[in-house]
Amino acid sequence: MEGEASSTGRKGRNFRPRKKMRHPKATTPRVTPNSSGVGQYTTFSLGGSSNDSLMAKDSKGQLTGSKTAGVITPVTDSSASGSGWATGTKTYNNAVSVDVKGNPQLNLIELAKANGLATGNVTTSEIQDATPAVQESHSSERACYGPQGKWDGTDKNGDGKVDIKDAELAGIGRCLADQLKANGGIGSISEQLLDTRADVTIGGGSKYFRQTVQGGEYAGKTVWEQAKEMGYQTVENDPAAMNALEYKEGQPVLALMSDGNMPTKFNASKATAKDPSKDANPTVCTVNDQWLGNQGSSLKDMSKKALELLNANPASQSNGFFLQIEGASIDKQDHAGNACGQIGETDDFDQAISYVLQNVDLSDTLVIVTADHAHTSQILTAQPAYALSTVLKTADGNNMVVSYGTAQEDSRDEEGGYNGGDMEHTGTQLRIAASGPGAQRVIGLTDQTDNFYTIAGALGLATTTDQQKALSDNAEVKVATENGSYAADAMGFNGDAVLSYELKDKSGNVIAASDSTTPLSGVRVKTAQTTAIAPDKVAEGNEYTLTVTGRQSGKSVTVDFQAPAAGSSDKSADKNADKNGVIASGKVNNNPKVDGSPLGETGTAVAVVAIAVAMLAAIAMIIKTVKITR
Repeated sequence: MEGEASSTGRKGRNFRPRKKMRHPKATTPRVTPNSSGVGQYTTFSLGGSSNDSLMAKDSKGQLTGSKTAGVITPVTDSSASGSGWATGTKTYNNAVSVDVKGNPQLNLIELAKANGLATGNVTTSEIQDATPAVQESHSSERACYGPQGKWDGTDKNGDGKVDIKDAELAGIGRCLADQLKANGGIGSISEQLLDTRADVTIGGGSKYFRQTVQGGEYAGKTVWEQAKEMGYQTVENDPAAMNALEYKEGQPVLALMSDGNMPTKFNASKATAKDPSKDANPTVCTVNDQWLGNQGSSLKDMSKKALELLNANPASQSNGFFLQIEGASIDKQDHAGNACGQIGETDDFDQAISYVLQNVDLSDTLVIVTADHAHTSQILTAQPAYALSTVLKTADGNNMVVSYGTAQEDSRDEEGGYNGGDMEHTGTQLRIAASGPGAQRVIGLTDQTDNFYTIAGALGLATTTDQQKALSDNAEVKVATENGSYAADAMGFNGDAVLSYELKDKSGNVIAASDSTTPLSGVRVKTAQTTAIAPDKVAEGNEYTLTVTGRQSGKSVTVDFQAPAAGSSDKSADKNADKNGVIASGKVNNNPKVDGSPLGETGTAVAVVAIAVAMLAAIAMIIKTVKITR
């Protein structure tokens, strides 16, 4: 999500490293619970859009590439900035946890899951939006929300019908074609969110889960139906049901509380040209009847529920947890010149962070608050002659002027006002603050990529290329048969985001293989879970070799197996099958010559400890650690 540099934040995170990671040098300095760090950081990106990357595409989602990939861009968007702190890698605007070449970069939730931590993601935006998406998915385009892209299921071409043509017009073209599961890719952001399987996910964007899955084992079902079949506790647009959720082993929470972005706390105000009458009649912000806080689902309520669920999770007790919290519409209403919307969202975020700070132990929990980028709005003493502004009446009866300097002239309505979406970001440095163990490291001037190393270091997560490769050292693959069909289960590829596979017959002919045409083609890894692969064209009685390779680690597993002959009960494969039908298995070949590249070449490697929470599209990161005893 996007944020501003002034007084608001957007994300929150909470994490606790496992006990065996309590004493690394990066985290050993003893600090008092009240210690805090305050610093600044830069947010530049590497390209203003996917057109400035090797993942540039045409209107149909086909890859075209760009000769200007990696150009330094002073003004970031939320996806590039969020990807920076989620992965430690610089990237282009619109990218979701991929580098400028489109290679997926492991994010904090994936790495935390690999280390046995509990994880959570809370936002007032659509859960598919940039800031929450960078922690649970990889996409060349931030708008690849669902199997039909960012399509709301309505008639887009005006022909009176709702069909695939509308999806193509409004949605599918917003995804790289090869990323879609229907084309052999890792899937949309919504689908990947389910594969990542964070323990707690709360936000908006429920309408995109009504889209229909186009490929894989859940093809033909809605994303909601897929979530339920995968064992999620699901809540759709129901605050009471969200508040009633309890921790259940093996049943992560997916609670989406609105069709799109959540309604803001205050009703909208409108920025207009300079007008002396506004000083005499200032705008008074009023509570929005549609705000979910009226029904017990404010950002504070959602953060409270997330902490409750994570604290009840045994993984948190033994290893810790990571939680990101975002007040998203601080940014969104800044884009619209909506001062009341911004302020209400800022207050909502402030209430959430206040609750967190009062209900975590700052002797073992690090909280970082920051923003992902700067914005336009400024607080002035008087209406500017050169820009749109709003005059507000404060709680103490004084006037406060909020000015917006970057609205496009043609965006004003007939009355000279503005509630559009074209207020621009700025490239100014951002404040970052932290409390808890390791907060002293959040000081001075850094880059948003440094937040990744701060957080990962505090949690004892893998940060270097070699460390991330090593997460797949114990990978294995099991081939099983059931009712005449064959499947392979890949486990332990925790240093990877994408898998490739190749099935050869006895003569060495490739008879089935995954799509590997782009970095986002292939099989999405389910970190710390079993990733299912369904190779085609296996014939009874024949011999095969299946090779599964992690695209980031370069680690491979080779399994030789024979498909039992029809009606034969004395084949060796049958005799060796276990109760689950496994007929053959193999483990990774840790060949030191195999090369992989989990981290992009543009990352910044700083071995420090920190946690981040953002402002203006506000973000909070809370990291809980096991107390150090000496």
